[in-house]
Amino acid sequence: MMIDVFLIALLLSILTGNIKNVLKYNYKGLYLFAVPFVLQLLPWKEILVPLSFVMLFLFFIWNRDIPGFKPMAVGAVLNGFTMSVNGGRMPVWEPTLKLLNLDLDFKHIAFTEFSWKTFLADYIPVYLPWGRKFVISVGDILVFVGVFIFFALKPRFQTQPSRVPHES
Repeated sequence: MMIDVFLIALLLSILTGNIKNVLKYNYKGLYLFAVPFVLQLLPWKEILVPLSFVMLFLFFIWNRDIPGFKPMAVGAVLNGFTMSVNGGRMPVWEPTLKLLNLDLDFKHIAFTEFSWKTFLADYIPVYLPWGRKFVISVGDILVFVGVFIFFALKPRFQTQPSRVPHES
């Protein structure tokens, strides 16, 4: 679903002309954005998944002044915590999986009873108009909101007037 959200936000950004603003930010620690996704594909998930979310969190915190990065950081923390206490995999509520007729992938594990380890898990069903179905978490929603804010809002340096006094 992240790809769908990213592509929709990117398309809206292109249509509104805001795409050029995305390139104007001075990103700190940009490498911290790509490396975590690679780490999550490797074995040793119980160590690498928490490490990957720490790296993402640092990237979002270092760039917290960029619109959308604060909700992305909170969503990443919620998802990272949930995956960390569940062996490096995100729990998905089994009844929702059955409702949507979905299978598990290597990053997910099914659960049938809520506990402190699963209350932030994937249990919200999502149907997209083009036929794709997903189960998402509260953390995912915050990340998606952050992505839309990031692509849709103009940077502050363009929307605020200069604070330098003008000479007459």
